[in-house]
Amino acid sequence: MASIYDGGRNLPIELIDERHRDLAIKGIDAATARDRKAAEARAHNVETVAEDARRTLRDKLGAAAVAELRAAQRAERAAFAKSLEPPKGMGVDRAKARHGYRERLDAVAKRLTIDPAAIKHGLHATNAKLDAALGVPPKVAPALNTADNFERWMALSPLHKYRLDLGVRPPLDPADPGAFQVVGPPFPSGLHRADNLASDNFRIGGDYSLSEQQGAIGNIATLDCNDAGSFDFAQSIVDTEFIFVYQAPRAGRVEVIIDAMNLFGHDDLRFEDEWGWSEHWTQQYRYFSLNAYHPAMTNRALASVSEFYKEGTDGSFSVRALTPGQHYYSHLVTDGAVAAGDTFFVGVGTRSFDRSRANDVEVHSKSNFIWLVRSVEIRVVT
Repeated sequence: MASIYDGGRNLPIELIDERHRDLAIKGIDAATARDRKAAEARAHNVETVAEDARRTLRDKLGAAAVAELRAAQRAERAAFAKSLEPPKGMGVDRAKARHGYRERLDAVAKRLTIDPAAIKHGLHATNAKLDAALGVPPKVAPALNTADNFERWMALSPLHKYRLDLGVRPPLDPADPGAFQVVGPPFPSGLHRADNLASDNFRIGGDYSLSEQQGAIGNIATLDCNDAGSFDFAQSIVDTEFIFVYQAPRAGRVEVIIDAMNLFGHDDLRFEDEWGWSEHWTQQYRYFSLNAYHPAMTNRALASVSEFYKEGTDGSFSVRALTPGQHYYSHLVTDGAVAAGDTFFVGVGTRSFDRSRANDVEVHSKSNFIWLVRSVEIRVVT
């Protein structure tokens, strides 16, 4: 099993006045330690569940039967791939060729007195444990399409009478500690980090967009499994965010309103049954995020903007999740409170949460979302 936590590059502490750096550094360290601890605990819990699933399979079938079955699968996969090679493979019906592959493996299972239904039932019971070990995607308040919820948008902030999306920045009244401040673009800095966890047969890949000058931000996440065993899985949690410095004018929780235009949003998934006691599911979730790098914070605040879920053994999907050119907004509040005068980093951006479970099913999953963040309003609420 591969577990990779990439914390990304360091935050630009030089942007904060030396008088306030101690608190800012404590906030950075606390956020990094929190995320790394969660990643390590998740990897440990998942490995425990995976080993339990492998043990269950060995106990039900016997080590010799498992080894013989896997050897037969490897041989049939190689033969199937060779049958598609030119020149004889040109024009071969892939579905018919795979059907023959499955029939021969069914014969092997029958000879070994393997009951696929019983094995599938045993492995299926492990899925709930895997779900808990990976960590369920958070169910949070949704982001909203601005045009369809215009009255709610206007009521959120008195600044919405201005064209914030075109760069209009109304003057801040220093006498009003409850007033919204408006940030970026351009943003001072950016940050990208990934928390990836995968079994041996899955590969996790991807890329990201982060243009502080224009406000463009996004994630691409890929989960690929060409040769699934009985218990394969992958999960990728990716955070990409713009970073700026904020000084709290009063004590309370940090509130943020993010206005972003969708440039591209697609969920793509293809999966194909290989053989056996097959099952599969894939989830792709997208969020707007707020992360205040302050010691009092215990987690990111998230707003759900897109959800995609499919299960089964054969299928192909390419879904446009959102409308390019439309504005979407999220209203987020931190779980912890800051003190008046505290100076710290704030990150706003997007989180990708993609995961897949494959049991003798080939899987290719890709999510691709790009945003143009037009404005960020921030204040402290008591």
